[in-house]
Amino acid sequence: MRLRVLIPLILLCALAVVGMTRAQTAPYDLLIKNGRIVDGTGNPWFRGDLAIRGDVIAKLAPKIDEPAARTIDADGQVVAPGFIDIHTHARRGIADVPTAPNYIRQGVTTLMEGPDGSSPLPLSTYLVQLERLAKSPNIGMFIGQGSVRSAIVGSVNRRATPEEIQKMVSLVEQGMKDGAFGMSTGLFYVPGTFTPTEEVIELARAAGRFGGMHESHQRDDAAKVLDSVRETIAIGEQGHLPTQISHAKVARHAPAASTSRSINTLTRRRVRRSPPRCCPHGCSKEAARRRSAVSAIRRHASARRPTASR
Repeated sequence: MRLRVLIPLILLCALAVVGMTRAQTAPYDLLIKNGRIVDGTGNPWFRGDLAIRGDVIAKLAPKIDEPAARTIDADGQVVAPGFIDIHTHARRGIADVPTAPNYIRQGVTTLMEGPDGSSPLPLSTYLVQLERLAKSPNIGMFIGQGSVRSAIVGSVNRRATPEEIQKMVSLVEQGMKDGAFGMSTGLFYVPGTFTPTEEVIELARAAGRFGGMHESHQRDDAAKVLDSVRETIAIGEQGHLPTQISHAKVARHAPAASTSRSINTLTRRRVRRSPPRCCPHGCSKEAARRRSAVSAIRRHASARRPTASR
């Protein structure tokens, strides 16, 4: 009987010793050395080593000498956080191919869905389905202005009533509470093309109050492309939220020099743009928290700007 008891105890002790030895000899699971590190904070790249333990970056330094279970020499290669594709239609096939190798093999680890003003409604139902799906990439969602308008006004060419606008604002607010990262517009498509700019701005303000952004497929990229650029800028500025143009392009029927004029218009607005601020109606605690975190990251990045040779 004593022998039977001693054998399991000896095995347990042996396993513990092996585990301790491994912990002492290999504190990291993965060590990436000599990489050109782009850390995503806005800093210039710098040479350094990066150590990973489990699924967490445990250490980032110019040189790491501790051993690891696996070491990769990334000399001459860029080491960066996973890329974000801000405009995808992944919900068309993510359930069929949840590993999304077409993205992962390119270093894209986060997909943003709900572009062009089109998203599932209610958003919470779809997000629950995504949460249950065993998938490789992260997926974030926008609430679609076109989907919101279709739900309240329909696909008709008319102005919304004040009551309908308030209902649409409520849907956008609910989408943000459900977990949307902002609102998308597709003013090139029905029913976005039926939507006056001032109506879009009202919904943009609702997303902005929650710290959201605006992702835009512009109204026109040909004869009226410059007007579309100005409209997109107005939605961002008057909606008090960051704005991104998904398809910054100029079609063949656009006026001469439209490309340079569009770029110059955007550049001037970016240079004179004031920092993000709460809208006149106040902002949510979450929006304030996000802005505070961004400011802290910027201060930290400025204080520790690397001086390693490039």
